[in-house]
Amino acid sequence: MKRYSVLIAILLVLPGFVMAQNFADAFRMSYNQIQGTARSAGMGNAFGALGGDFTSLSINPAGSAIYQTGEFVITPGYYINKSKMTMGGNTFSDNDQNFSLNNVGAIGTFKTNRSEAGIVSVNYGIGYNRLANFNNNAFANFSQSGVSWIDDINAYANSEALAHSYLDQEIGAIQYRDWTTKLAFDTYLIDYARDNEGNKIDGQYQNILLDGEKVDQFKTYSQEGHIDEYVFNLGLNFNHNFYLGATIGFHDIQYESNSMYEELLLDNNSFRYWDDYYMDGSGFNFKIGAIYKPAQNVRLGLAFHSPTFYNIDEQSTLSMESQLQENHSNYGVNRYSYDFNTPLKVVMSGAVIFNKRGLISVDAEYMDYGSMRFRRGGNGADNFNDLNSVMSNHFNSVMNLRIGAEYKLTNQFAVRAGYENYGNPFKSILDDQSTLTDNTSVISGGFGYTVNAFSINVAYTSSLSKISDGSVQPNYYQVKRDNTNQNILLTLGFRF
Repeated sequence: MKRYSVLIAILLVLPGFVMAQNFADAFRMSYNQIQGTARSAGMGNAFGALGGDFTSLSINPAGSAIYQTGEFVITPGYYINKSKMTMGGNTFSDNDQNFSLNNVGAIGTFKTNRSEAGIVSVNYGIGYNRLANFNNNAFANFSQSGVSWIDDINAYANSEALAHSYLDQEIGAIQYRDWTTKLAFDTYLIDYARDNEGNKIDGQYQNILLDGEKVDQFKTYSQEGHIDEYVFNLGLNFNHNFYLGATIGFHDIQYESNSMYEELLLDNNSFRYWDDYYMDGSGFNFKIGAIYKPAQNVRLGLAFHSPTFYNIDEQSTLSMESQLQENHSNYGVNRYSYDFNTPLKVVMSGAVIFNKRGLISVDAEYMDYGSMRFRRGGNGADNFNDLNSVMSNHFNSVMNLRIGAEYKLTNQFAVRAGYENYGNPFKSILDDQSTLTDNTSVISGGFGYTVNAFSINVAYTSSLSKISDGSVQPNYYQVKRDNTNQNILLTLGFRF
């Protein structure tokens, strides 16, 4: 098992919370907001029925078959994250920026000797699209709080009746879910409970806090990473009104989070806790799709995405330091590998083109988050039947919506707008669930200019996610976080 730090001043001890953090890992690997070309982003990535854009290879593989010529595209981007967190009536803001390469790809097309009947062209595409950007910073502090994390650690140790001989062992011999308790024990934040004669009471503990003691709490948090999809695509054009395509996608996921939690106690006493987590993995999936033109100005699309089959390696390092009468510290490193399957997707699309000047396009994407599955943990020694069952009961199926529009002011210059809505996959708030998301909305706009074989496209997107960090116990503060992610994309294209 592993740890996933959430931006909350009170945190990570109960066994139920260990399961909740797995929910966060599963959701992170399954939840994608594609960040491909600027044209696609400016139109809300509603390209399931339109095709003719490299991003469509990750949405509906038949999109490559729409191309009449070859094309090379490259899309650098500038990413801005703004995080606003509210805790105990206080609001804290932070931000993060970085440059990224959101898309590189090439389309080739081979004409057959048939002009109208049968397969008139065979197209292929090779490249990559960015599916997720995890970069985010945040911080919070709370002065003179009436609750301390030490209380929580002590309560857990007593409720589990952890034997003294158990916590006296080296940290490598301790179950991972008890590591934080072990660190608190080694740094003298909790100690043996004793009876009136001073004898140790096995399985019972007491903490260093005085009754009613107020503490100052600080939390810093940063995360970074991405999911990239490398696509290999084949598309077939039948009679210029029916298009088929298939894509093999190879995924690369990297994610790193670093958090530090600190409490200042009475008499200049304090402690710090660090939680550093790194995930690295690869996976693959298959996509098939079709586009049909029942009329010259109408396009309908349908695509199926298999689950993405991931193999994940991760490392978690937990460390704690206390400054009491003397300084004490300890740490532990945990490494773990497992397999994971994301949900399958079904994408249904439609588009209408008006007089070759304007168009409106809509994608509806179905996903069942309850079908996420952890598999083969610990080199095959562990199974996740219980966890998978809980996920099935607590995750929804969702219907994501993408809408895009484009209008050509001239033959060379076009303006665009888009909207995306990604459904909330959680059925209900869990007592031990630390992070819940509402629907995420994305608005976008952009423009494009084409001259001869060259094109330049620019897009701006802004997404808002509302996150509620539920507390483990009712006397802790409810944390609400608003994440605004903004992207500025520039796509350079050359048709050949």
